[in-house]
Amino acid sequence: MEQLVRFSVTGLILLLLVLSSVRCDTVPALLNNGDPCVTPIGTEGICQPVRQCPYIVDFRKSSNLTYVENDYLESLKCGEMVKSPKLPPIPLLCCPKHKNEENCGPQFLATRIIGGEEADPGDFPWAGLLFYQIRNRTVPNCGGTLITKNHVITAAHCVVDRPKWILKFVRFNDFNITSTENCIEFNNKTVCRDDYEVEKIVPHPEYNMKQRSRPNDICLLWLAREVVITEFLVPICLPLSSELQALPVVGEEFVVAGWGATETRLMSEVLLYVELPALENDACNTVYAVANVTLSDKQLCVGGVKDLDSCRGDSGGPLMRQEGLHTYLAGVVSFGATKCGSENLPGVYTNVVKYLDWIETQIFAGQFV
Repeated sequence: MEQLVRFSVTGLILLLLVLSSVRCDTVPALLNNGDPCVTPIGTEGICQPVRQCPYIVDFRKSSNLTYVENDYLESLKCGEMVKSPKLPPIPLLCCPKHKNEENCGPQFLATRIIGGEEADPGDFPWAGLLFYQIRNRTVPNCGGTLITKNHVITAAHCVVDRPKWILKFVRFNDFNITSTENCIEFNNKTVCRDDYEVEKIVPHPEYNMKQRSRPNDICLLWLAREVVITEFLVPICLPLSSELQALPVVGEEFVVAGWGATETRLMSEVLLYVELPALENDACNTVYAVANVTLSDKQLCVGGVKDLDSCRGDSGGPLMRQEGLHTYLAGVVSFGATKCGSENLPGVYTNVVKYLDWIETQIFAGQFV
């Protein structure tokens, strides 16, 4: 993952050394708009105008930037763009870009899904289960998806709509939530539950629990420590390339995984998955019109197949698509029909592609990159 330097005394000293080194080096050739670049810290990025870089726009919001911070911004300059000889050139800065973890999203190799099937260890090694403290009990409810060694994506309603519930930790590799055994044997390997405390919770600032359509239903969690990557615990890939973002959605098949309510209306003891088709958003708008729900282009309408669906217990869990040898996070489970698996009543998902800039800005926030 990117090298990050926090805004701390140690971080500032390190940055001063880096900037001093940069100033002593030969001045690099100016780049053009859209050219690849590397920040002084060593993060790969794109040379572009300030207004097109969410990280720099967010960085400059502070009215009290220090000398070091101003010097850092100056060090990001990578070129100029001339729109008219009558106007001053537009400065270009090296905008750092988030990169997927190496070996993210290994391909799910199970046969085509006929119904809601039980997942094997390693099928969805990024799937997490959120545990809350409710009075004197610690119970699981929502799902989440590991996207880096430090970050989990879930639904905003999993934290905002439950003000009295205290989110304690995210559990990975929980293959039977009712079992008292923390480890299992699978293919001659020992696989154990792995709990990671949540250090920071950032729901999308425009999420409003009073809006029935639940726009912006997405939340980023910071884990208190880095996850230890194994074949049974790996971040999923984000669809960062323009090619992936341009892929068709309607008519494509997506996979949902979670521990949610099944046909018996009880939370499943084991991680389940199901394959569902994506529909036009109008399909959801039509069936949910009675509830005054209208989807935006930042949401996806998926499912509506009898007896196959994600359910309320799966809220915050992943909607996935496979491309090539990798699995990508396409959506976050938001809401659906009261009775799960109802025919012609599809579920609604937050469209992750529409929030990549926000995710990147949050991951980089408060750090020199």
